[in-house]
Amino acid sequence: MFRFNRRVSTIWLAAIMAVGASTATRAGPGGSLSFTSDYVQRGVSQSNGESAIQGDAHWNFPARWSAGVWASQVRYAPGRETAEYALYLQWRRALSGDLDLSAELAHYRYPNDPRPIAYDYDEASLSIAWRDQIYVAATWTPRLNLYSLADGLASDRQVLTVEASWHRTLPARFDVTAGLGFFGPQGLDYASYAYGNLTLGWHYGHWRTNLSAIWVQDAAHRQYSPGPAGGPLAATVAWIF
Repeated sequence: MFRFNRRVSTIWLAAIMAVGASTATRAGPGGSLSFTSDYVQRGVSQSNGESAIQGDAHWNFPARWSAGVWASQVRYAPGRETAEYALYLQWRRALSGDLDLSAELAHYRYPNDPRPIAYDYDEASLSIAWRDQIYVAATWTPRLNLYSLADGLASDRQVLTVEASWHRTLPARFDVTAGLGFFGPQGLDYASYAYGNLTLGWHYGHWRTNLSAIWVQDAAHRQYSPGPAGGPLAATVAWIF
């Protein structure tokens, strides 16, 4: 399955799956190269409000499986640019003519991370789509290090993220996606927060562009998610191969 600015959040799953559905079952290589004005994950900027180059390369296997690597520039400290890498394995199955089920395992690494704490982690995700219009996804992170200036280190915390979105195809190669999500670290209820976006997309051939209006709860709810709020607007251009 094609990934487009993959970690903007699973809220973009609708647009991703709509573009990738026609090629998801074909065996062979695929990927993308994209440029975004702000790399946003779950409402929070991972590039300190600046632009980032991102790329994906994967292989689709005949039996509904795909595996690949995804990478992006990140800036977790002002003036300190590094990278984020993800190795992932994904499986997808049509449950009926209307329902699609997707599952994914991913491992994230941050080589040369300037932060004093290791933030490498694993995630397991499960999502279901109805008629390529309604999407619901849950992501479980078994062990994640979190840090707050006020409360210090919260190490090896489980995190459950739940997201839902609505997608609609429009005339003239446009589509629109609206979604909401909730980030919930275990034992840190006061640090849980909600986020969402409204995304207008356009595609032509191997090219796709997205413009997103991003919303996230205030910093008091995001003390364990350092970095500025994403957006409020983020634009992405991708070439899909």
